[in-house]
Amino acid sequence: MVRAAIRDLELPDEQAAEQAADAVEQLTTFLRAHPTPTTHVQLVSEDTTEAPTSIVVPAVAFRFFVEVLAELANGNAVTVAPVHAELTSQQAADLLNVSRPYLIKLLDEGQIPYRRVGNRRKIRLTDLLEYKKRDEAHRREIADRLTREAESIGLEY
Repeated sequence: MVRAAIRDLELPDEQAAEQAADAVEQLTTFLRAHPTPTTHVQLVSEDTTEAPTSIVVPAVAFRFFVEVLAELANGNAVTVAPVHAELTSQQAADLLNVSRPYLIKLLDEGQIPYRRVGNRRKIRLTDLLEYKKRDEAHRREIADRLTREAESIGLEY
C-alpha cells in the first residue's frame, strides 16, 4: 500500500491547484471563526434533486485536509501513509530527498533503525520521521550558530 502511494504520486494541474487554493482560503476562514470545530460536512451533488449528505469529520482530519489542499495549491503532490508503515530503502531515500547509497550509510551507522527481511532493509516510517526531525533541528542549530558567529565578527548578509 505504501509502495503504491509513494510511487503513484500525481502532481496537480493548474486548475486543481487553483481550486485547492480557493478551498484553503474558504476553509481557513471557517477555522478562524470555529477554532475547535466538530465539523459536520455536507456533500452536495451537482444533481439538485439529491439531498445533501451530512457526515462528521474529526477536527484533526479536517485540519489535515486543509494542509493537503495547501500543498496541492502550491503544486505539490501529496501522499498519505500510516505511521506504522514500513518503507523500502528507496522509498525512505526518496522521502528524505537523499540518494539510496547515502541512506544506506545512515542505516549502517545506526542513525536510523531498520530491520532486514531477507536481503531487504525495511525502515519504519515513524523512525524515518524521527530522524528527519532530529536532522532538521541539528541543521537549524548549526545555521543559528553560524549566524551568531557572522554577527560577532561584523559580517552582514
